[in-house]
Amino acid sequence: MMMDPPPISMMPPASVMTRLILIMVWRKLIRNPNTYSSLLGLIWSLVSFRWGIEMPAIIARSIAILSDAGLGMAMFSLGLFMALQPRIIACGNSIAAFAMAVRFITGPAVMAAASFAVGLKGVLLHIAVVQAALPQGIVPFVFAKEYNVHPDILSTGVIFGMLIALPVTLVYYILLGL
Repeated sequence: MMMDPPPISMMPPASVMTRLILIMVWRKLIRNPNTYSSLLGLIWSLVSFRWGIEMPAIIARSIAILSDAGLGMAMFSLGLFMALQPRIIACGNSIAAFAMAVRFITGPAVMAAASFAVGLKGVLLHIAVVQAALPQGIVPFVFAKEYNVHPDILSTGVIFGMLIALPVTLVYYILLGL
């Protein structure tokens, strides 16, 4: 005796999926100490600017020590992640080439469009485009690894972005006449 297969369940509507994703992101954010440190930093900057309050030297130096250590740990994490990968280009050649194109072509193009939109012209526009061609920082890799959102692409982007950033930036620098 054959049984009928179970009915195919319908996917929930896009609004429900969007709400679930936002709830998951919110839960991750409220558990992340970086969220609170960023918020405290923003509040302190506003208070300091508004009322001219200087941060005590001992607190400022402690924050500087923590930030220096954080960068070192992020670099160590990136190196460890890359060392554990079976290939140098962890995400594959085509994805790495696409990531580099997005970083070094689309990034400056978007910066140029945004600069035009806000009325930036002349040397400041050129500087903004050259800065957009600089390599990405290591912090995006840390977040990608923490949230498991394509850390292989980000690690490849950081490593190879740093290797090809100098020639690409020089090309932009020359083309823009800086």
